[in-house]
Amino acid sequence: MFRHGDVSTEVDRKPFLFTLIAAAVSSSAAVLLFVLGKGEALAIFAGIMVSIVAVVSLLILFVMLTDYAYIEQGELRTRYLFKMTRVPLSEIGRITCVEKVYYVFGRKDERLCTINGLLTGIDRILIELEKNSVRFE
Repeated sequence: MFRHGDVSTEVDRKPFLFTLIAAAVSSSAAVLLFVLGKGEALAIFAGIMVSIVAVVSLLILFVMLTDYAYIEQGELRTRYLFKMTRVPLSEIGRITCVEKVYYVFGRKDERLCTINGLLTGIDRILIELEKNSVRFE
């Protein structure tokens, strides 16, 4: 779901749908509580709590949709929130994994980007990098 290329990570369907439903239901409940609550303190409090759940659900959806990595045209392309990085495969020197985060280093041992190790499809990215003689530590 939401692939960006042949060799790409993707969003898991079940967590995405769960978060989408949580956002929709909590948004609807907040509107109903504020409209039908008639200014009662308990309805306002419940509406605020449900609104917090709606906002957090929407933030999680945004993070789920903007955290991915893929390989295209000889480049490793990663994105997290608003930061997009493009690294030619020939410039990758080594990759290390610390606490389920892959750190990609260049030939001069500078950190180029990171990849979330919990993404679905990360194995395809790592296999493709291994085919291109990238050293793993």
